[in-house]
Formats: sequence, C-alpha cells, structure tokens
Amino acid sequence: MNEEQFFHGLLQSLPQLESLHAEHVEFYEEFLSHVFLADVARWAVSLFSDVGQGMAEEAIGIRLINFIEGAYVHGDCTVRELIRVSFVENLPYSGQEGFDIHRHLTGNLRRIFMER
Repeated sequence: MNEEQFFHGLLQSLPQLESLHAEHVEFYEEFLSHVFLADVARWAVSLFSDVGQGMAEEAIGIRLINFIEGAYVHGDCTVRELIRVSFVENLPYSGQEGFDIHRHLTGNLRRIFMER
C-alpha cells in the first residue's frame, strides 16, 4: 500500500474524516500528508478524551486504530514512516488528556508508542 492508497482507504473507511480533510485542503490550499495525519491523530485522541465522549466515539477510534495498524503492516516504507512520525508521535503521554487511547493500540502501533 502506497501513500495515496493509504489516504484513500482511510477516508473511505472513516467518512467522519471527510470534513477534517476538506478543512485541511482549504486551509493549506493543498494536501500535506504529514500535517493531515497529525490532525487525524489529534482527532482520534479527542475520541478518547474525558470530555463527554461515549461508546460510539470510542468505537470509531478503535476502527481508526485498526485501520492504521493494518496500513502499517501492509504499507510501504513511506506509509510506515508517516504513521510513526505523524500519528504515533502525536499521541498523548501519560497524564495528558486522551491518554486512554493507548489502551487500544495493538501490534506495531503499541510497540512504536512504547518506544518513543
């Protein structure tokens, strides 16, 4: 899976990201993959925050995490680096809002998260 396939699959799998994507392209006047995936990471963290989020939001977050884990496994070097640098590196540390997301990380994402 290359970068284009990754983002196409991400937006197809999670239509909730369409407005974030549209705002990103409008603001930057182009698509910046690293910046957008960092925005996705922050969005995912908000799904696991203590600010009134529920089971539906958590289920969406888990679906996102599972998609990204699969993309890491099946992605090329560019996709893996993108996930490592722009997604995992933007996840909160212990004591920060949304840290609960770490409980749902599996496989490669968990390993990368624990190594940072």
